[in-house]
Amino acid sequence: MSENRPVWNAAIGNTVEKDSRPGRIDYGQGIEPLEIDRVTIYGEDETDEQGVRLRAASLTLKAGEWLTVVGVNGSGKSTLARLLAGLLPERMSGVIRRGFAGEGVSPIVLQQPKAQLFGETPREEIVFALEWRNVPAERMVEAAEQALRSAGLTALADESWERLSGGQRQMAAFAAATAFSSPLLVMDEATSMLDEDNRDAVMRRARELHSCGTAVVWVTQRLDELSPDDRVVAVQEGRIVYDGDGREFLYGSARAEAERGWLGTEEAENGERMEGGGASESDMGHADSALWPLSPCLRAGLRLPYLMELALELRKLGKLRDPLPMTEREWEQVWGNAGHG
Repeated sequence: MSENRPVWNAAIGNTVEKDSRPGRIDYGQGIEPLEIDRVTIYGEDETDEQGVRLRAASLTLKAGEWLTVVGVNGSGKSTLARLLAGLLPERMSGVIRRGFAGEGVSPIVLQQPKAQLFGETPREEIVFALEWRNVPAERMVEAAEQALRSAGLTALADESWERLSGGQRQMAAFAAATAFSSPLLVMDEATSMLDEDNRDAVMRRARELHSCGTAVVWVTQRLDELSPDDRVVAVQEGRIVYDGDGREFLYGSARAEAERGWLGTEEAENGERMEGGGASESDMGHADSALWPLSPCLRAGLRLPYLMELALELRKLGKLRDPLPMTEREWEQVWGNAGHG
């Protein structure tokens, strides 16, 4: 069976009713949160068999918040990202309250830049984005030049897309999305085609925008991009199965096991909690059985980075205690303490 793909529309109306499944979208003002309430998104494959891309998802995003969305390929994380950006599918149910994000589509950078480029060159793409956002003409030239400089595209500003690499196109899409101020920026695996230097540059710029008050939704499979205090949402088979901080997502905790439990298939759909856990150990074939119960990351089907696996093993051996290290600085402290032990 081929992949089900919903049809998307811009969020430009107050109500949505498609396929006899009522969905509603409300636009708030100021600092009201963006909320999705039990939203299910339906798609159709080429044989007209109905599929579900997102199932009974509920989520609140506050103004100025950083949200990292993770999940394996096909989990539904990109569907969630598009929904948060204001791209509404043809077939959905549930309620969306746009809150601080306002009416219309928020800037979004996709994994495949070709799908979103409208101009013929990087400069045209940025100018198009500025015009779309009603940036005054007298500010447009300066804003475009600044965006090109920040993306390292000044020398390529007037080159056609055919002469640019996939990474350069992705940088152009990012430059266009960040050339103007916006209350919300959505990055859907937007560094997938970039080398390490450009990946770091995009992350730094996104963090800068966040520090200035922009809410950022960062979709990734690169778990080394997580920060300890990031809010992380994990999506598995169309369901939100984890919502908490980055450190706990990677390492878990006894407290989390006792307080939260793991959201399973029926429980996630019904908004209930589960005592025993949502995935069987056999589903996590790569996961060490001693590590499996503690890591929501493993339970979502993702593989831990090597250093995180090492930290869990050291904790099991009694060599490390919570909070386990995540950042380079935290690991330096661990090695420093070990050297003086």
